[in-house]
Amino acid sequence: MNDASIACIESLRDFFSASNAMELEDAAVRIAGSVAAVIPPDTDWTAVEYEFNRLFVGPAAVPAPLYASAYCESDRVLMGKAALEARRLYHQLGLAVPREGVIPDDHLAFELEAMIVLKSALGADAPPSQDAKALHAWFVHEHLARWLGPFILATRTHASPGGVVALAADALAAWFDKELNTTATPLPE
Repeated sequence: MNDASIACIESLRDFFSASNAMELEDAAVRIAGSVAAVIPPDTDWTAVEYEFNRLFVGPAAVPAPLYASAYCESDRVLMGKAALEARRLYHQLGLAVPREGVIPDDHLAFELEAMIVLKSALGADAPPSQDAKALHAWFVHEHLARWLGPFILATRTHASPGGVVALAADALAAWFDKELNTTATPLPE
Protein backbone atom coordinates (compact mmCIF):
# COMPACT_ATOMS: atom_id res chain seq x y z
CA MET A 1 0.00 0.00 0.00
CA ASN A 2 1.23 3.46 -0.85
CA ASP A 3 0.04 6.15 1.58
CA ALA A 4 0.13 8.79 -1.17
CA SER A 5 -2.08 6.63 -3.37
CA ILE A 6 -4.57 6.10 -0.55
CA ALA A 7 -4.58 9.83 0.22
CA CYS A 8 -5.27 10.59 -3.44
CA ILE A 9 -8.17 8.14 -3.56
CA GLU A 10 -9.56 9.57 -0.31
CA SER A 11 -9.47 13.10 -1.67
CA LEU A 12 -11.18 11.97 -4.89
CA ARG A 13 -13.83 10.11 -2.86
CA ASP A 14 -14.44 13.22 -0.77
CA PHE A 15 -14.62 15.47 -3.83
CA PHE A 16 -17.14 13.34 -5.69
CA SER A 17 -19.31 12.96 -2.57
CA ALA A 18 -19.15 16.62 -1.54
CA SER A 19 -22.43 18.33 -0.79
CA ASN A 20 -21.33 21.97 -0.56
CA ALA A 21 -18.65 24.46 -1.59
CA MET A 22 -16.66 24.03 1.63
CA GLU A 23 -16.40 20.26 1.18
CA LEU A 24 -15.45 20.72 -2.48
CA GLU A 25 -12.69 23.16 -1.53
CA ASP A 26 -11.29 20.89 1.16
CA ALA A 27 -11.15 17.88 -1.16
CA ALA A 28 -9.93 19.86 -4.19
CA VAL A 29 -7.02 21.35 -2.25
CA ARG A 30 -5.96 17.83 -1.24
CA ILE A 31 -6.35 16.60 -4.83
CA ALA A 32 -4.23 19.48 -6.11
CA GLY A 33 -1.58 18.65 -3.52
CA SER A 34 -1.51 15.01 -4.60
CA VAL A 35 -0.97 15.88 -8.27
CA ALA A 36 1.25 18.95 -7.74
CA ALA A 37 -1.36 21.28 -9.24
CA VAL A 38 -2.23 24.77 -8.09
CA ILE A 39 -5.72 26.08 -7.50
CA PRO A 40 -5.89 29.86 -7.93
CA PRO A 41 -6.42 31.58 -4.57
CA ASP A 42 -9.30 33.63 -5.99
CA THR A 43 -11.32 30.54 -6.94
CA ASP A 44 -15.05 31.13 -6.53
CA TRP A 45 -16.08 27.99 -4.63
CA THR A 46 -19.75 28.78 -4.97
CA ALA A 47 -19.28 28.70 -8.76
CA VAL A 48 -17.45 25.37 -8.39
CA GLU A 49 -20.42 24.03 -6.41
CA TYR A 50 -22.81 25.19 -9.14
CA GLU A 51 -20.72 23.48 -11.79
CA PHE A 52 -20.49 20.32 -9.69
CA ASN A 53 -24.28 20.26 -9.32
CA ARG A 54 -24.81 20.97 -13.02
CA LEU A 55 -22.52 18.10 -14.01
CA PHE A 56 -23.28 15.48 -11.39
CA VAL A 57 -26.30 16.21 -9.21
CA GLY A 58 -29.11 17.98 -11.02
CA PRO A 59 -32.02 18.71 -10.51
CA ALA A 60 -32.08 18.60 -14.33
CA ALA A 61 -30.61 15.69 -16.29
CA VAL A 62 -26.87 15.64 -15.73
CA PRO A 63 -24.22 15.15 -18.42
CA ALA A 64 -21.89 13.09 -16.22
CA PRO A 65 -23.78 10.91 -13.73
CA LEU A 66 -21.70 9.61 -10.83
CA TYR A 67 -23.12 6.06 -11.13
CA ALA A 68 -21.60 3.12 -12.98
CA SER A 69 -25.05 1.95 -14.12
CA ALA A 70 -25.46 5.14 -16.17
CA TYR A 71 -22.56 3.98 -18.37
CA CYS A 72 -22.89 0.20 -18.16
CA GLU A 73 -26.62 -0.30 -18.72
CA SER A 74 -28.12 0.10 -22.17
CA ASP A 75 -30.98 2.22 -20.83
CA ARG A 76 -28.80 4.15 -18.31
CA VAL A 77 -31.05 2.96 -15.49
CA LEU A 78 -29.80 3.37 -11.94
CA MET A 79 -29.59 0.36 -9.63
CA GLY A 80 -28.83 -1.88 -12.58
CA LYS A 81 -26.42 -4.79 -12.86
CA ALA A 82 -23.40 -2.58 -12.12
CA ALA A 83 -24.95 -1.49 -8.82
CA LEU A 84 -25.59 -5.10 -7.85
CA GLU A 85 -22.02 -6.06 -8.81
CA ALA A 86 -20.72 -3.27 -6.59
CA ARG A 87 -22.99 -4.37 -3.73
CA ARG A 88 -21.73 -7.94 -4.02
CA LEU A 89 -18.12 -6.69 -3.86
CA TYR A 90 -18.86 -4.51 -0.83
CA HIS A 91 -20.43 -7.46 0.99
CA GLN A 92 -17.37 -9.58 0.23
CA LEU A 93 -15.30 -6.82 1.85
CA GLY A 94 -17.63 -6.58 4.84
CA LEU A 95 -18.99 -3.23 3.67
CA ALA A 96 -22.44 -1.88 2.87
CA VAL A 97 -23.59 1.51 1.64
CA PRO A 98 -25.68 3.58 4.02
CA ARG A 99 -29.38 2.96 3.44
CA GLU A 100 -28.67 0.00 1.16
CA GLY A 101 -31.28 -0.33 -1.56
CA VAL A 102 -32.09 3.38 -1.42
CA ILE A 103 -28.80 4.92 -2.54
CA PRO A 104 -27.31 3.23 -5.63
CA ASP A 105 -24.31 1.16 -4.60
CA ASP A 106 -22.38 2.11 -7.73
CA HIS A 107 -21.88 5.78 -6.85
CA LEU A 108 -18.29 6.78 -7.56
CA ALA A 109 -17.62 7.75 -3.94
CA PHE A 110 -18.69 4.32 -2.66
CA GLU A 111 -16.55 2.63 -5.27
CA LEU A 112 -13.53 4.72 -4.31
CA GLU A 113 -14.13 3.78 -0.66
CA ALA A 114 -14.14 0.10 -1.67
CA MET A 115 -10.86 0.68 -3.52
CA ILE A 116 -9.33 2.14 -0.35
CA VAL A 117 -10.36 -0.99 1.57
CA LEU A 118 -8.98 -3.24 -1.17
CA LYS A 119 -5.68 -1.39 -1.37
CA SER A 120 -5.38 -1.47 2.41
CA ALA A 121 -5.93 -5.25 2.35
CA LEU A 122 -3.31 -5.61 -0.36
CA GLY A 123 -0.83 -3.48 1.56
CA ALA A 124 -1.09 -5.24 4.89
CA ASP A 125 2.17 -6.45 6.40
CA ALA A 126 1.36 -10.10 5.74
CA PRO A 127 1.27 -11.23 2.12
CA PRO A 128 -2.14 -10.33 0.68
CA SER A 129 -4.59 -13.16 0.26
CA GLN A 130 -5.37 -14.53 -3.17
CA ASP A 131 -9.00 -13.53 -2.57
CA ALA A 132 -7.99 -9.88 -2.02
CA LYS A 133 -5.84 -9.92 -5.14
CA ALA A 134 -8.65 -11.48 -7.19
CA LEU A 135 -11.26 -8.99 -5.92
CA HIS A 136 -8.94 -6.07 -6.64
CA ALA A 137 -8.17 -7.33 -10.15
CA TRP A 138 -11.85 -7.91 -10.91
CA PHE A 139 -12.85 -4.50 -9.55
CA VAL A 140 -10.22 -2.65 -11.58
CA HIS A 141 -10.42 -4.56 -14.87
CA GLU A 142 -14.00 -5.82 -14.99
CA HIS A 143 -15.94 -3.12 -13.18
CA LEU A 144 -14.20 0.27 -12.98
CA ALA A 145 -12.65 -0.07 -16.43
CA ARG A 146 -16.13 -0.37 -17.96
CA TRP A 147 -17.29 3.04 -16.83
CA LEU A 148 -14.59 5.36 -15.52
CA GLY A 149 -13.32 6.19 -19.01
CA PRO A 150 -16.75 7.29 -20.29
CA PHE A 151 -17.41 9.13 -17.02
CA ILE A 152 -14.11 11.01 -17.22
CA LEU A 153 -14.74 11.85 -20.88
CA ALA A 154 -18.23 13.17 -20.10
CA THR A 155 -16.86 15.24 -17.24
CA ARG A 156 -14.02 16.69 -19.30
CA THR A 157 -16.41 17.46 -22.17
CA HIS A 158 -18.82 19.43 -20.00
CA ALA A 159 -16.58 20.92 -17.29
CA SER A 160 -15.00 24.36 -17.51
CA PRO A 161 -11.55 23.98 -19.07
CA GLY A 162 -8.86 24.49 -16.45
CA GLY A 163 -11.42 24.54 -13.65
CA VAL A 164 -11.51 22.65 -10.39
CA VAL A 165 -13.88 19.94 -11.64
CA ALA A 166 -11.65 19.35 -14.66
CA LEU A 167 -8.67 19.10 -12.27
CA ALA A 168 -10.51 16.42 -10.27
CA ALA A 169 -11.38 14.53 -13.47
CA ASP A 170 -7.75 14.67 -14.59
CA ALA A 171 -6.57 13.42 -11.18
CA LEU A 172 -9.10 10.58 -11.32
CA ALA A 173 -7.91 9.67 -14.82
CA ALA A 174 -4.25 9.70 -13.79
CA TRP A 175 -4.91 7.58 -10.71
CA PHE A 176 -7.00 5.06 -12.64
CA ASP A 177 -4.53 4.80 -15.54
CA LYS A 178 -1.83 3.91 -13.03
CA GLU A 179 -4.11 1.47 -11.20
CA LEU A 180 -5.13 -0.21 -14.43
CA ASN A 181 -1.57 -0.50 -15.68
CA THR A 182 -0.18 -1.90 -12.42
CA THR A 183 -2.94 -4.41 -11.65
CA ALA A 184 -2.71 -7.90 -13.08
CA THR A 185 -5.72 -8.93 -15.11
CA PRO A 186 -8.10 -11.29 -13.32
CA LEU A 187 -7.79 -14.99 -13.93
CA PRO A 188 -10.56 -16.46 -16.09
CA GLU A 189 -13.37 -18.08 -14.12
